[in-house]
Amino acid sequence: MKQYADDFNAKKADENHIEETDYADSKEKSNAKDETASNDASNEKAESDDSEKEKKVEKSLTAEDNLELHSLSRKERNKAKREKYRQTTAKMNRKEKINYFFYYFKVPILVSIAAIVGVTFITISLYRNTRPVAISFALLNSPSIEYLTKDDFKGYMDYYDMPSSYRMIDFYSNKADIDIYEDYYSKNPDDALYAQFPSLCYNDYFDVIISDKTGIEYCGKMSLIIPLEDSLDLSMSKYINDNCPERIISVNNVNDDMTPYAIDISGTEFAISLGLDYDDVYIALPGQSARNIANSKRLLNYIFDAGLIN
Repeated sequence: MKQYADDFNAKKADENHIEETDYADSKEKSNAKDETASNDASNEKAESDDSEKEKKVEKSLTAEDNLELHSLSRKERNKAKREKYRQTTAKMNRKEKINYFFYYFKVPILVSIAAIVGVTFITISLYRNTRPVAISFALLNSPSIEYLTKDDFKGYMDYYDMPSSYRMIDFYSNKADIDIYEDYYSKNPDDALYAQFPSLCYNDYFDVIISDKTGIEYCGKMSLIIPLEDSLDLSMSKYINDNCPERIISVNNVNDDMTPYAIDISGTEFAISLGLDYDDVYIALPGQSARNIANSKRLLNYIFDAGLIN
C-alpha cells in the first residue's frame, strides 16, 4: 500500500514538472513574440520618423534654394535652374529624362498650351465675326427643305462679285403660325422660334425674313418685322412703288391694323431656285441698322434686277 502511494506521488510530481516546463516555454515564446512585435513597431516608427525628417530636410533645402534663387536676377535664376536640371538628369536614361522633363516643366507646358488654344480660338472667332456679311436671313415654314447654303445664294453673290470670305447668317423654323402659336407655345416655350427668334429680330440680327404668307402674318402680329416704309431703302421703295406696287403685301399688326409689311417675290428666278415647299414666297424686313438696309436693298436689287446698285 505504501509502495502504491509513493508511485502515485512520484507520477504526480513528474506531471507537475512537465506542466511547469511547458508553461515556462510558452511564456518564453510569448515574451519573445511580444519583443519581436515591439521591435518591429519601433523600427517602423523609426523609419517613419526618418521619412518625416527627410521630408522636412528636403522642404528646408527647397525653401533655401527658393530663397537663394529669389536673391538672384532673372537671368541668374534661369541659369541656376538650368544647371540644377542638368545635374539632376545627368545620370538618367532617355525615358527617365523625358518623364522628368514633363514633370519638371508641366506647369509652363500646360500654361503654354492653354495660351495657344486661347489665342487660336479668339483669332478664329474674330475672323469669323468680323468678316463682311453677304446676307443674314431667317427662313420660315418650309419643313422639308434642306438648309440653305452659300450655293443657294451663289447667283446673288456672283451678281456682286462677293469673295468666298463673305459669311452668311441663317435661321430656320417651320412653326411660324399665329393660329397655333398659343397652344404650341404653352407646350414648347423653349422652342427657338419663341425663345431666340424674337430677340434676334429686335436686335437687327436679320437682314430679311423669307416665308410664306402664314409666316409673314405671324411676324406682323408678333411685331417681329418693321413696316416697309420704315425699313426699306428709299430708292428701292420708289422702284417697287413705280414698277410693281402689286407686290407689296399687307398683313395685320399687333393692333389688327392692315400694314404693308412684305414684298411678294413669287415666281422670280431667285424664289424658284430656293426650292421651297410653297409657291407664294415673301420677303419682310426685321431690322433697321445700316447693314440691314444695305443688304436688303442689295438682295431685292438682285431679285428684280432693278439696276439700283452697280
